[in-house]
Amino acid sequence: MTNYIKVTYRDIAKMLCQALPVEGSEFSLKVEEYIIELKRMPQGAKLALKSAYIFSRKVPREEREDMFQELALAVLKAKATDERLAYAVARCDWRNWWAKYSIRQHYSLDSVVDDGEGNQVPYAELLVGEVEFEVKLTGDLDGQALLEQLPEWVQGIVEKRLIGKPIRGGERQLLNKWVAQRPTVLASYQD
Repeated sequence: MTNYIKVTYRDIAKMLCQALPVEGSEFSLKVEEYIIELKRMPQGAKLALKSAYIFSRKVPREEREDMFQELALAVLKAKATDERLAYAVARCDWRNWWAKYSIRQHYSLDSVVDDGEGNQVPYAELLVGEVEFEVKLTGDLDGQALLEQLPEWVQGIVEKRLIGKPIRGGERQLLNKWVAQRPTVLASYQD
């Protein structure tokens, strides 16, 4: 036994009017205007709107308007002339949307998450911390790789400077001469 969902023009008109900045009796008047316009539409457009309405109601509230538009457009592009075909096109696109939607993680930057140590922190803070750590780690790895490409005697001078030891005048002159001969040594670094 198949259950048919009865969609009226009023249902579609109310959904379309929800985005309008009207309230109370003005809302009711707009709904009536939209019903008249919906009845004037060609049969293919009516089928597209009905099918889109059915499946857009089966997605999270914040996604409904976009889903309604996407499904109506898909059915219109398919030039469905019969209700079963329009329904099938909308259902197929709806299923594809859900497959993609269920794969993605949906986090708001304002949501509160567990930081791994049992503390509740805003997702934005956790994300910023992770990015900072990754940038530092990448910088350290890049620096180490660059250092390993330098000649051993240059590595010795650089390591002295990195631990805070002063370099002698002769070392400074040798290093300056070596760098002057290779002005793009840092730019030519290869991963």
